[in-house]
Amino acid sequence: MAFPNRLIPPSTWRHVGLGLTATVFALGALAILAPPVAADSLGVVPTTSEGRAITEKAMVFLGIRDVAAAAALFWFYREGKQKEMGVLTTAWTLVCVTDTWVAVQGPRGWDKGIWTLCAGAVVVAFAGLGLLQS
Repeated sequence: MAFPNRLIPPSTWRHVGLGLTATVFALGALAILAPPVAADSLGVVPTTSEGRAITEKAMVFLGIRDVAAAAALFWFYREGKQKEMGVLTTAWTLVCVTDTWVAVQGPRGWDKGIWTLCAGAVVVAFAGLGLLQS
């Protein structure tokens, strides 16, 4: 088995995937239920009423994206399809990297949690590769 799969038993990789599924769902739910909070966490700080309205709609779009991906991941988990979970999770790394890039472009730059987003992208890539190789 290739790295990182050999580090953890296959059944544990499956549960790691379920944990990431729950995280993606929670982030999506946050964006749908509390768009200003989600926007602030990405460094998007609207300054006008029009900007706030647009940001709220954009966060809902991003939130449903996360919820849809989490639904697919949960289905794969339920069906025992670890490789499929791995493909989607590895591809989701692009979403994590893009979210980080957007947050860095915000007014706070590398402050306020950007390193957490970077670590999240690494964890998602690591877990995705582990699931993909199982």
